[in-house]
Amino acid sequence: MFGSSYFENALTYREASEVNQAMGRVYFHMGLAVLTSMIVSLLIASSPALLAFFFTGAMKWVVMFLPLVAVFGIGFALSNYPSKEVAILLLHGFAAIMGLSFAMIFVVFKMGSIVSAFMSAAILFLIMSAYGYFTKKSLDSMGKFMIVGLIAIVIASIINIFIDSSLMTMVISALAIIIFLGLTAYDTQKIREMLSTTSSSSSDEIQGALTLYLDFINLFLNLLQLFGEKKE
Repeated sequence: MFGSSYFENALTYREASEVNQAMGRVYFHMGLAVLTSMIVSLLIASSPALLAFFFTGAMKWVVMFLPLVAVFGIGFALSNYPSKEVAILLLHGFAAIMGLSFAMIFVVFKMGSIVSAFMSAAILFLIMSAYGYFTKKSLDSMGKFMIVGLIAIVIASIINIFIDSSLMTMVISALAIIIFLGLTAYDTQKIREMLSTTSSSSSDEIQGALTLYLDFINLFLNLLQLFGEKKE
């Protein structure tokens, strides 16, 4: 009985080529989500009427806090409705909400700064994700430290909304860049480990894409906040 139970519960692993293909799909869906955010952001930014609607009065607070609420909602939905089609819709719905929330960057910052921050984020993301993908060293301890740091900067960011301190904004952005670089490596390793088993599903790939999407977008936004040149 013990032997039978043991073999029933034992994990079986995919071939390396299958894992690589699964990770390729994760990066593909993540890239599409980034594209969705950028398209929505540009569409909103190009319409003065939409900007006025979403970023004035009480609506601006809704837009500001909606991504924070949505990320918990999508996490719950992905756990309870694990079909690939639903997962993809949720991913792009969340990406659209994120695109709405940072549409103002096209109004505030020069396009050259936005492009530079995006390219810098892409390069740094690729380096750290590659490290997490190929390293044999466990990144668990670093990941736990980064998660604690993430919680701290989320709380600090919410406080700073009301304080509106430019110095605090700079400090938060600098720390956030370090934290999301570390999380990119850690999350990549965790996603690869998850997809290495035959028990993983297509919705797991989408959940992995969401995780890496958040790492990349936050890295981009904080690089822009710290180094971006604002319009006159």
